[in-house]
Amino acid sequence: MIPIGKFAKIFVSIILAAVLSPVFTAKATEELIPIDVVLVLDVSRSMITADPDRIANKAMNMFIDMLEDGRDKVGIVAYAGHITYSRGLTLLCEEETPRLQNSITNLEYASWTDHPLGLLEAICILYEETFEERQQMIIFLTDGNLNVNPWGTRTTAEAEYDSALAVSLAQERDIPIYSIGLNFDGQLDRRYTEIVAYETGGLAFETSNAEDLPDIINAIFAVMMTKIQYVEEPEEDEKEEPLEEPELILAIEEPPYIPYEPLEKSRRIWLFAVAIIVAAALLLLAIFRKPRRVFTGRLAIEVIEKNNRYAQPLQYKNLIEYGRYTTLQRLIGNEIDAVFDKVEIIPSPTAPSYLPQLLITCKNSRISFTQNFMEQDAAKGIAISPGTEVTATLDAGEMHVRLRYIV
Repeated sequence: MIPIGKFAKIFVSIILAAVLSPVFTAKATEELIPIDVVLVLDVSRSMITADPDRIANKAMNMFIDMLEDGRDKVGIVAYAGHITYSRGLTLLCEEETPRLQNSITNLEYASWTDHPLGLLEAICILYEETFEERQQMIIFLTDGNLNVNPWGTRTTAEAEYDSALAVSLAQERDIPIYSIGLNFDGQLDRRYTEIVAYETGGLAFETSNAEDLPDIINAIFAVMMTKIQYVEEPEEDEKEEPLEEPELILAIEEPPYIPYEPLEKSRRIWLFAVAIIVAAALLLLAIFRKPRRVFTGRLAIEVIEKNNRYAQPLQYKNLIEYGRYTTLQRLIGNEIDAVFDKVEIIPSPTAPSYLPQLLITCKNSRISFTQNFMEQDAAKGIAISPGTEVTATLDAGEMHVRLRYIV
């Protein structure tokens, strides 16, 4: 039995494909720029715990299925403390596509983690191919941070140098890197995955649950397709002049033209009605089904008492340690008034996974909330995006607790 959430996604995908079909039909005569993509997979032993069902491998195989046979090419790099498997760009076709997917399915785990080694190998693969009139890119998946073999010949300093080199080479060749961080145990080097993505024109994604990986791959493919351009048609003056038809052909009577507009119009009306029904169904799902989200990022917390300015120093709390729900008193401890236990913090259920947001609620009248110098009604919930602040004040200024959300 398919869960409600997955069933809804499948259903919506089918309907949207039907609604948008006229758009894609209009583009059917145009040719997309071919894609060269290298899939870089972390096969360190920590992935056994982070992804016991090998969903990452299945998601990468799903991505290959989305590409076009006879046009797009795929390369594979698997790394741990060394390169465990490497395959150059291979043109997708009826024979090679199953072999590529079988290679991903059967990747073996190894010790240590050396991200820059995997990325440099992927960039070398792309540099071996011509990039004119082809779009090159890298999809990079990892679950941890840099951890080179201390008994090997490669040092951490060398790995960090290669990291900067990989970003520089990708920028020079205009190769975007789409990074996926599987932050299962909170050990992910978020700063590294964000730098390699944003510095090369890609995107950084993060999740604590391997089951989200297929959705992230879908999102990457959708973003990727919006950036890929169509092969430009020749200018009007470059097109060959049509040959003049002989008079004998001009003398032949042309068949009557039968417009197709009534059928097309009725089809659009039908598709519009279906789209409205789908929107209503999604609204009902949003109302009756509450998604479960996990905290990402940290809170910078500063406690200020009226008679003691430095009573509580600035501290940082890693929210992922608190799961899907916590209170302000639990974050800070028993040093503050017990009334702050009424200040509840949850991940925002409406924000997408790649845009973390917190929701703070409190129904206790002893506490007032200020955001952007304006009082807010916390009983209705206060949304905090990364980089914004909220101040909770207890009983006319006796104590202030300032919260700043950091990702």
